[in-house]
Amino acid sequence: MRSRVLAVLGVSAAVLALAGCGSEMNGTPSAASGAPAQSQSQSSAPQSSPEAPPSAQQNSSSDGSVTPQGTKLKLGDKAIVPFKSEGKTGTIGVTVKSIDKGVEADLALLDLGDKAKGMTPYYVRVTVSNESGTDFSYTSLGLMNALLPDGSEAQGVSVIGTFDKCDSGDAGKAFTTKGATYDSCVLAVAPAGTTVTGASYNEGEYSDQAPGTDYGSKPITWQS
Repeated sequence: MRSRVLAVLGVSAAVLALAGCGSEMNGTPSAASGAPAQSQSQSSAPQSSPEAPPSAQQNSSSDGSVTPQGTKLKLGDKAIVPFKSEGKTGTIGVTVKSIDKGVEADLALLDLGDKAKGMTPYYVRVTVSNESGTDFSYTSLGLMNALLPDGSEAQGVSVIGTFDKCDSGDAGKAFTTKGATYDSCVLAVAPAGTTVTGASYNEGEYSDQAPGTDYGSKPITWQS
């Protein structure tokens, strides 16, 4: 018998998983609720003057530096971002490899009912790499969104269970050495007349590790 897959159609793109949390595969409970709140001094810090977002050419991934917030990349470009899990810190790479268009029938397994009528699914395929060689086993990628041509967020679908066409994936036990990789996927839908053309990395939880990496405030974006 085929197992049932549950899905929720949201107003923004799906959270692949709580970044830095252990997977249920190893029985580690989520630690997201214990994340420290932003201090008053941080929230009241003066804002810097607006600057043009960095381009792909300014993304110095080869020397180990992290990608600045607001950087605009093309599909296939890698962003290097800070990451931590269970007290261990380091960096990971996030590469949006492709954006694949599905068909409405793909959504039948997700039991979305009338909400899926007229909607086309898009699969944002991402490769995550271990850039620092830190033991990040069983972690998952943080918050990513699919983007429409005007830069707004596409409607996302959070899936509970296995959806073969777009597996969110996690790092597994071998994600402990520099160069280790795993694949993930963001599922989003768009109505007739529009398309998903890009993606953004919106995780701001690790901005204390490196200045200028509050991606929740200024995401890294990829556009085709």
